[in-house]
Amino acid sequence: MAVLHASTSPCCTISLNRSSHRRSAGNLRSFSNQYLLGRRAAPVSGNCKPAEDASSRSVIVARSLFDNDKNGNDIGDRIIAALPFLLPLLDGLPYAKFIMLQYPFVARAFAPVAPLMYIYHAFPFAPFLVFLAIYNGIVNNSSLPRFVRYHAMQAVLLDVLLIIPQVILNDVWKAPSDELGLQAYILAYNTLFLFTAVCSAYGMGSSLVGLTARLPLVAEAADYQVRDF
Repeated sequence: MAVLHASTSPCCTISLNRSSHRRSAGNLRSFSNQYLLGRRAAPVSGNCKPAEDASSRSVIVARSLFDNDKNGNDIGDRIIAALPFLLPLLDGLPYAKFIMLQYPFVARAFAPVAPLMYIYHAFPFAPFLVFLAIYNGIVNNSSLPRFVRYHAMQAVLLDVLLIIPQVILNDVWKAPSDELGLQAYILAYNTLFLFTAVCSAYGMGSSLVGLTARLPLVAEAADYQVRDF
C-alpha cells in the first residue's frame, strides 16, 4: 500500500503542474491580448499622427482644387480673378488722352499696356468676344470658386457702365468749341478714366492678395448675379 501510494503521487504532482502551467499560460495570453487591444484603442497624443497613404492625400488635393467655398487661398484663383479687370481698363484707356497730355508720367505708367491695348482695339469684334469669354467662361463657370466669379462679374459690370458715357461723349456730346464747354468735356474724360483706372487697379490688387473687393456701383449687382450653383 505504501509503495502504491508512493508510485501514484508523482503522477498526480506532474498532472497538477501541467494544469497549473496551462492556466498560467492562458492567463498570460488573455492579459497580453487585453494589453494589445488597449494599446490599439489608446488615443494618439502629442504630434504623433496616423500615416496617410498616397491615395487619400491625392483625393484631398483633388477635392481642394474644386472646392467652391475657397476665398482666394490658391494663387491660380487669384490670377484668374484679377485678369478680367483688364477689360474695363482697356476700354477706359481711350479716355486718358487729355490727362496723358497734361501729365506725361501717366502715359509712361501705362506704356506696358500699350501693345495689349493695340491688339485689343485692332479687331472690331475683339472687345465683344473678350466680354463673352469672361462672362461665359468665368462668371457662369460653376467649377470655379465664388471668389473668382464674383470679381469677374464686377469687372464685367464695370465695363458695361462705360457704354453710356461712351455713347454720350462720342455721339451725342461732341468736343465743344467754347472754352467753358471744352473744360467740361476734358473734365468728363478725365473723371471717367480715373474712375475706371482706380476701380480696375483696386479690384486687380485685391484679387491678387486674396481679398474680396467691393467696387462702387457694381458690388451689389454682382452679389445678386453670382449665386452658388
